[in-house]
Amino acid sequence: MTASRRIVAVTSLLTALTLGSCSAAASDRVEITVDPSITYQVMNGWEATTRLWEYNKEEDRYDPSWLTVSDQIFDGLVNDLGINRIRLELKSGAENPVDYWTKFETGAIGYKAFRRHFYEKINDDSNPNHTKSDGIQFSSLDYQVEKIVLPIKRRLEAKGEKLFVNLNYVDFSQTELKGNLSHARNPAEYAELIHAAFVHLKSKYSLVPDALEIILEPDNTNDWRGRQIGEAIRTASARLKAEGFSPEIIAPSTAAAGKAPAYIDDMIAVAGVQPLVTTLSYHRYDLPKPRALTDIAHRAQAIGLSNRLVDRLAPVPGIAERARAGRFSTAMLEHLTGDAAELHEDLTKGQVSAWQQWAIATRANGGKPDKDGYYYVLDASNPKAPIVRMAERTRGLAQYFRYIRFGATRLEARSSHGGVKPTAFRNADRSIVVVLASNKAGTMIVRGLRAGRYLASYTSDRETGRELPPLISDGTISVTLPAAGIMTIRQEAA
Repeated sequence: MTASRRIVAVTSLLTALTLGSCSAAASDRVEITVDPSITYQVMNGWEATTRLWEYNKEEDRYDPSWLTVSDQIFDGLVNDLGINRIRLELKSGAENPVDYWTKFETGAIGYKAFRRHFYEKINDDSNPNHTKSDGIQFSSLDYQVEKIVLPIKRRLEAKGEKLFVNLNYVDFSQTELKGNLSHARNPAEYAELIHAAFVHLKSKYSLVPDALEIILEPDNTNDWRGRQIGEAIRTASARLKAEGFSPEIIAPSTAAAGKAPAYIDDMIAVAGVQPLVTTLSYHRYDLPKPRALTDIAHRAQAIGLSNRLVDRLAPVPGIAERARAGRFSTAMLEHLTGDAAELHEDLTKGQVSAWQQWAIATRANGGKPDKDGYYYVLDASNPKAPIVRMAERTRGLAQYFRYIRFGATRLEARSSHGGVKPTAFRNADRSIVVVLASNKAGTMIVRGLRAGRYLASYTSDRETGRELPPLISDGTISVTLPAAGIMTIRQEAA
């Protein structure tokens, strides 16, 4: 069986366990106990990558058609799904005297020709402390900011929330053109490019990234290893700090979670790096066992990462105090076939503070209800009335994303039945959220809640975000899940 087929098979099994049909009687009772006295990680956002279908690979051209439905897409992304964090990609080939993105966008070259230059790094000059104005191209970065980041940012601000921006450097090895420079082997040159990007974003858009993800999937590059990541962290952090920038530092972001510990050990072995790192990150393309995830979480705890999120939340009553006991941060920041079952495992085993499937939206392919890695799908079978809808996996993710917000603290939650997997959170406004992923219908008895009014919704194989009548808690709530699926019980806002 090929690797891609194994991924599909395992994902299908996980989805079946979470959303499959159920033969259990609806009268089955499951006891859920929430213990607010035991706390875990502080949540740092639900992420999406700034990608839609602007790359038309089939027709070898730039495709702007997504812009006509961008309002629908972004409204859904923010209000229905709950995305509050963006990965803004900076390709290593931005250091190049030629602006290939503009050539691509204007139709001068096709996608295939454009792709050849993605990671072609041409040094602007031999002095990393001097940046030539025409030596780095930011047109692709500007496109992402103007067309995607700022519209999403405005929508979140309208809700009284803030968009978390993660600037992510990419330097894959798949293309044949490499240029005359290796940022991995020349950390001062890497720092020059990152510094230039921060200055550009601030001066042009008053946008300062909240985080710097040092390198995307170093195990898919030629030169990036743990030591090189450590050198890049130390050098770039110093240069950014000198200009007043202090982003969170995310690494190593390996494609295989199982490779992350070795990268982590090598990168923090570089003198001065350990106190600079705020988040240990991984991807899931090796379909890791739970033990691999707990190993990353334990490393983060042992290292004692400085979670700056805690400091930013200090004005919020009780948040900082609860979070300081677990002052570390991990994140799962890409898996194209990621679903709610994986999210639950990452939250409870990897103790992640941030999570991402991948990109924002794509076009439907022959009416398929899902598209690997995209949160939304456009069905344009009727051009006069195109429909933007959640992809199949997104429906389950929304039961978590929409209600568990930035700064939420995960609480202890236990179930009397192995087929019902609970997670519980206290949001920054102190409202409680409990998510129950169940492979069976039945009555859920949830204990340990504060008295008050609660709302509940569920997603099953046939329904998405179905709201139930309000619930009143005296410390315990009884609610019936009519089918296997994912139910969210949340305290009603004051």
